[in-house]
Amino acid sequence: MGDKFLATLSFDAASGRPPLQFVLGPEKKAITVGRAPKSDVVCTLSGISWNHLELRLPQAPASGYLLVKDLSMNGTGLRLTPSQPIQKVPKESELQLPNGGAISVPVRKPKKKEAEEHDVIQQSFVLKLEPYSGELPQKRLAEPAGNIPKKRATDTGMTSQLLPESCTQRLAKGEALVKSARQAESRGRLNEAFPAYRRGLQHLIRVLPFLDKDSALLPPVKRMVRDNLERAAMVKERQRRLKEAELELP
Repeated sequence: MGDKFLATLSFDAASGRPPLQFVLGPEKKAITVGRAPKSDVVCTLSGISWNHLELRLPQAPASGYLLVKDLSMNGTGLRLTPSQPIQKVPKESELQLPNGGAISVPVRKPKKKEAEEHDVIQQSFVLKLEPYSGELPQKRLAEPAGNIPKKRATDTGMTSQLLPESCTQRLAKGEALVKSARQAESRGRLNEAFPAYRRGLQHLIRVLPFLDKDSALLPPVKRMVRDNLERAAMVKERQRRLKEAELELP
């Protein structure tokens, strides 16, 4: 197991995202971040590219860092330690992301469209890199696919369920897609919003059978499914009315 490493990405509190874990080694050497649904870490914030960045093991993995490569239009920020300022990763080049270092994306504002005003809303995460022994510590939120989920008690009497990595990834992608759908809906792009709602809900609904009835994740996921089913239905109804109005035009 000496050639494998466990990479844990802990996201900023504002994002509300659970930590994600990846076992890196000969079979999987890189973590992809971007807007694409097939990315390992899906992020649909304004300014995030389809393939935004890549984190990969160096040739000497025991060095204790990952290499970050920026592939984006709006940049990737790197913070080596909490006390240091963010530095921009030069595009198509690689910098070292040490254990405890942080990534922030995007770095700059996306180009304005017409009269829209954009703030730089970023997604940030901190890297923890450690040797992988074949088992995940109890405090982790995710496990490799195929392992039996474990649970631990919380102060509320519910349990914080340790999901397989496949479920954690599906949950993150579902959240990202419905967030993208809401953004499209708010801008009147209904033809983009409804397919995004549909794909996001498919991911979220597929997670539900894996959640125990006393899992702390179950209520928010069910609420997310219910709320976005309602919004998707409203978008579909708006599309129908717009189509009817177009047919009635002389």
